[in-house]
Amino acid sequence: MTLDQASAADLAPAGYDPFGLRNLAREPGLDNLGGVEALWYTPVSSFRSWPLAGELALAHLDLVPGAVWYQLVSTRGTVSYEQTRKPLGRHGELFAHKLKGVLPRHSAALAAGLETMESGRFVALYRDLNGQVQLVGTPTEPLSFQDAYSAGSQTARNNYDWQLLGQTVRRARPYAGTWAVSGRGLEGEGLVLQPGAGGAVELRSAEGRLLATVPAGRTVVLRSGFKLSYQII
Repeated sequence: MTLDQASAADLAPAGYDPFGLRNLAREPGLDNLGGVEALWYTPVSSFRSWPLAGELALAHLDLVPGAVWYQLVSTRGTVSYEQTRKPLGRHGELFAHKLKGVLPRHSAALAAGLETMESGRFVALYRDLNGQVQLVGTPTEPLSFQDAYSAGSQTARNNYDWQLLGQTVRRARPYAGTWAVSGRGLEGEGLVLQPGAGGAVELRSAEGRLLATVPAGRTVVLRSGFKLSYQII
């Protein structure tokens, strides 16, 4: 009898390890899009605890009451993520993480926001264009923020190049839970994004009237006297 003819029960050893080896296969029929759609960050002080062991994927985070995430809204198409291995010889290896992107212009509000991140230690959360969400960094292995500014020229744009960098023992952790996003910095906006049920977002007017409930990553068109389109990120 060959392996492909044997049943899973015949092959499963005593004391089966749910964290052990398994088949690695491509998910059929799904698009594979490159790039990062949206990025959030929070200081390590937001966490009460962190699961060091167990499955890689997480569905819940233990945050202190009132903890929120802050969105880093960059120039469209500039945000990327890299995870590489860093050999440590006899001591094993680490995973090196790099999130980077571009923030346009040099406004007073942006400069003040960047200053709050100086010497900070962060955990980041990003969603790629395939809809997969990953946690990068941990409270004990945090990410640090760096930026470099250029005023540009008549042929080059005025912007900040930013990076979130860090090293962890385990790779980035897939995340299937929810997260609360701060509204600070959005006070002048006419619409407010609020968490909804099942990974959705509630789109409300400035008066709090519910306009639509939209799954994250989808586009909604609101029709009134004007035609408006919003990308929910």
